[in-house]
Amino acid sequence: MKYEKHCQFRVKIEKTMNLYLFSLFVHITGISVAAGTTFVSFLVNRRFWQAYGTNRVKALTLVELSSRFPRITGLGIGLLLLSGIYIMYLTKGAFGEQLWFRIKMVLVILVIIINIVINILEKRVKGMVTAEVNAAGLQRKVTTYYLVQLVLFLTIFVLGVFKFN
Repeated sequence: MKYEKHCQFRVKIEKTMNLYLFSLFVHITGISVAAGTTFVSFLVNRRFWQAYGTNRVKALTLVELSSRFPRITGLGIGLLLLSGIYIMYLTKGAFGEQLWFRIKMVLVILVIIINIVINILEKRVKGMVTAEVNAAGLQRKVTTYYLVQLVLFLTIFVLGVFKFN
């Protein structure tokens, strides 16, 4: 009888660990997709501004290409949030009281806000290209937002790995 309870308990722990590891995998995948897509968006944005002054057709093509990136970034952030919530459920909120986690949550919220701002700015850029207007100030804003978002992603990675208190 005692052995059966021990085996049942062990099976329950193994299932929980498998769910935890799977959730952690999805969590890491989500942040990697979001950060990687942001990095590629940043590179395409830089290439866009190089082409904008000389080749409007190429610039418009790059804007069209990059218009799909925010959805991919949003998907990554969605995976990050959903798996993070599930990890908190599985661990019964064990990370919630730790300083590194609280900082990470603030940074994730900032990443979401900045992603929304970048989407708005990218729509302005697309309108600017079709209207053939010069907008050096917009270039500086978009580049700055991308750089800030990339630094936030890097900080989130560091917090997730080192988990200081």
